[in-house]
Amino acid sequence: MALPRTLRLFNVFVNGTEFVDEALELKLPKIAMKTEDYIGAGMPGTVKLLKSIESIELEHTYNGPLEVLIADFGAEKHDASLVRFMGSYSEEGSGTSQSVEIIVRGRHNEFDGGDAKGGENGNWKVKTDCTYYKMSVDGKEWLEIDVVHKLFKVMGVDRLAPHRKNVGML
Repeated sequence: MALPRTLRLFNVFVNGTEFVDEALELKLPKIAMKTEDYIGAGMPGTVKLLKSIESIELEHTYNGPLEVLIADFGAEKHDASLVRFMGSYSEEGSGTSQSVEIIVRGRHNEFDGGDAKGGENGNWKVKTDCTYYKMSVDGKEWLEIDVVHKLFKVMGVDRLAPHRKNVGML
């Protein structure tokens, strides 16, 4: 019998700097396809046509301001910052654990220092707009998206390869 997976431990790295005790929370990126409804003559319903991938955003929260995050704020380069999430999930029905790694590259474009109240921990939020996303589970690559380099891989299958070939991009 399978029970829900529980995140037991996680770690966050920003440009190689570890924040194991300072990272409070991550809102991992929502990955969604942008679609458009299509209904042709005689069709009794709509078909969702794939158009692109929706914007990828990562929100991460720390207990106070951190220099490494501010250093890349509003950087000229679209992928100036590398953020790496590593999580260990437990499934108590089988007693097994599962590793999840998510790597994004992007630019920190929003900071929210939250409320400043004496004697309380900080709640410093950062939003990173991402142009690269990679998710691996137990060492196996499940999803990789590189917007600028036109890469879209799902479970090892590059869904844009035939299109790049069609336009002479190898």
